[in-house]
Amino acid sequence: MDFQAQWESLVNKAFADYGSLTRDERVWFNSQSLLGQVDNGGLISHYYNSGADYNQETIEDLQWLGFSELAGLLIRINGLFPGGQPSTDIEERNQVIDTWPAGKYDELLEQLDEQFYQKEPELENTLIQHIEAKLSPM
Repeated sequence: MDFQAQWESLVNKAFADYGSLTRDERVWFNSQSLLGQVDNGGLISHYYNSGADYNQETIEDLQWLGFSELAGLLIRINGLFPGGQPSTDIEERNQVIDTWPAGKYDELLEQLDEQFYQKEPELENTLIQHIEAKLSPM
């Protein structure tokens, strides 16, 4: 099933007023955004890009979908930030990442990426089921 038109509409809604998303819309938006970012550069891409603006919500949504182990990967990376939580401001997050010594966390991030990739097909399938059950037009 092709969800492209629905996805584009959802993205527009999220960028216009993230707070107006329903729980089901938020789950799709955050989970799909994470999948796209990870596929384009690993979990750290979630932090370099706008996805981590909603890091806490993404963690909650992964847990809601039954993927606590994937949420745990984000929580581990969050621990690399001051106070164990990345800023919701992309510029501040990138400033922190830029202060990390070159290569210091590469091995850890690669391990976490591998763990994510192992569960990625299951997450994708669960997300499709969620969209079909909760968000597809009748």
